[in-house]
Amino acid sequence: MSNKKVRRPFRNFFIKRSLQFRIISVILFSVFLTSCITTLILSVIYNSKSQEGNYYYMSNNIMEDLELTSILGTILPAIITAQVVSLVIAIAIGLFSSRKAAVPVYKLEKWATQIKKGRLKTHIGFREIKEMKDLTIQCNALADTYTEIFSDIDRSLSNIIADPVYKSQTLSNEIANIQKILAKLDYKD
Repeated sequence: MSNKKVRRPFRNFFIKRSLQFRIISVILFSVFLTSCITTLILSVIYNSKSQEGNYYYMSNNIMEDLELTSILGTILPAIITAQVVSLVIAIAIGLFSSRKAAVPVYKLEKWATQIKKGRLKTHIGFREIKEMKDLTIQCNALADTYTEIFSDIDRSLSNIIADPVYKSQTLSNEIANIQKILAKLDYKD
């Protein structure tokens, strides 16, 4: 069996729950608010027109007019169906967009945690987001720059230790302290 990580997209769907739930709730609130406003406007218009008596379909045949229902009875089910469909679509959009926003945040946090722990060889990559390419390049360049800086410091310290002129005890202690600090970092190949 390989050591490769197994992807579980559905089990690990909510990797940044608070961020994802916030995005979904904003989308659902917007759709719910527009649905309520649409229903309220329709109700106000219907009530004002029905009190005037001119919101009903009228034909030249009185018997047909008695069988016809009001326009609200015809339109309201369609509007409610459209609102339910829009809520379902909003949930789908919310789930999709929240995942697309949460994955980069999660990966950046993991990368920053690794850098904070001193693992400067850590690189970040985004498989599914082309727009993140510039950020990926900058983050990886940052890690590479600090890797080079610490490698240069390590080389300089090794050269100082090799030089017989700098063999004083204080200097040796300070160099040893710097080497201990550098030993905490993972920057060597």
